[in-house]
Amino acid sequence: MAGGGTPNGVPAVNASAGMRRGSIVPWILPAALILLSAGISRWSATETAEGPGRRAGEASLLSAISHRPEFAFGFRNFLADLVWLEAVQVSGSPRLSTGEYDRLEALLGTVARFDPRFVVPYLLGGILLGESPTHANDALDFLAQGERKFPGEWRLPFYAGYIRYFSLADPVEGGMALLRASRVSGSPAYLPLLASRMLSEGNRTGTALDFLRQMVEEERDPRRRVSLEERIRRVEVERDLQLLEGAISEYRARIGSLPRDLHDLTNSGILAGIPEEPYGGKYLLMPNGQVRSDRAPAGRLKVFRRS
Repeated sequence: MAGGGTPNGVPAVNASAGMRRGSIVPWILPAALILLSAGISRWSATETAEGPGRRAGEASLLSAISHRPEFAFGFRNFLADLVWLEAVQVSGSPRLSTGEYDRLEALLGTVARFDPRFVVPYLLGGILLGESPTHANDALDFLAQGERKFPGEWRLPFYAGYIRYFSLADPVEGGMALLRASRVSGSPAYLPLLASRMLSEGNRTGTALDFLRQMVEEERDPRRRVSLEERIRRVEVERDLQLLEGAISEYRARIGSLPRDLHDLTNSGILAGIPEEPYGGKYLLMPNGQVRSDRAPAGRLKVFRRS
């Protein structure tokens, strides 16, 4: 017992140090992985900025480990949470750049591999990646993975229908996706009707507005609601432009010339009134017979243009 030893002859101070080392060692590996991944991710982002062909996040150590989760040594949920926090930060940007969409796709894929029971990354990936024309198919792939893993989550095929319809101008596939969503237990009662209308009417603005308004009612994310409400205004503008341009064509066929202004359409009895512009502006007749809004964002929604 001399020198403060234990009954086994091991100095007490060494036993205490050993206990401290035992409590610290399990955290060394994940801490090292975090620091190394952060450095590699920063290098990857720099490489992406210099070379547009590279995708941010491909060189991430955590992404590589997520493909072999046994190397996470029991820290899968911890590492999933770490990557998820970064994904939330990236998705919080009001207007994502192409590189940020790439980065978000890589991060969400990493989270899903670390924690396959976490449904939110699939929903977020489908919603946000679907807003980028160049990432619509990536969003559909992500949602399809989610559908296979979470067959009881009706929002996954529902968002797939949204992307098919609005981003890819494919009302048939959009309607089929809604039909899948309608068959999931607990899905909203309006889905079968909406799916049938989409399949039968194709790319009509009325169908689109019904779809969007139902989505707004279901959406609980304030940022996403703002995006959907903006889309509703854009579709309403397109609906009005089609109505006015159709009336102008009828006026020309009846009178033999273009109207001098839009009020000629009401004076001739072709229209009961000029629609109210959703952005608070007004509609203007152009010299070529087309109509535009003086306040809505420029550009027509091609998905609704009749060929």
